[in-house]
Amino acid sequence: MTAPPPTGRAITPEEIDRGFADVTLFDRSAYRLELLDWYTSPATESRLARFLAGEKVTAAERASWLATIRTARDTGRTMARVHVITEPLTDYLRFELACYESSAEAGEDIRILPADLAAGLDLPDFDYWLFDDERVAVQKYGDRGAWLGAEMVTDPAFAASCRRWQDTAMDAAIPLGAYTAERTAAA
Repeated sequence: MTAPPPTGRAITPEEIDRGFADVTLFDRSAYRLELLDWYTSPATESRLARFLAGEKVTAAERASWLATIRTARDTGRTMARVHVITEPLTDYLRFELACYESSAEAGEDIRILPADLAAGLDLPDFDYWLFDDERVAVQKYGDRGAWLGAEMVTDPAFAASCRRWQDTAMDAAIPLGAYTAERTAAA
């Protein structure tokens, strides 16, 4: 169990969304550590219900996020994430993996870290975005992973810890394509 993150400047979900949309949140790199097995919003719940009814996840419904990833890639920036997941997968995680496919195709380096492999890695117990190895947006969630906002932390020692956690998680995680191929072969 890690120490809680230092307090930072509160930022709203809208500020983060806007910063990604206009590509002002980062100049070089954005890395995300995700730890929850379920994230929710009204739009996500609607898309999840359609997915569970048998509809495929389409790039069209994710166009804005995919454009962000492509813009980052086309301007020499990198985007990556590791999602620590519990197996067997929840309905939400099956949906999330389907969403990740188009994100990876757009240029995001997505890796999956089963919770049993993550257990001894001394990762934090909170989600975060690390921007340019210097600024950390510690994510805040409510019930069932409802996104409430974040705190932007610029403490250099904390950013260094986040870089270390990033390196640890990226090294231990399985690239998305290999993870989904492994799951398909086992099914």
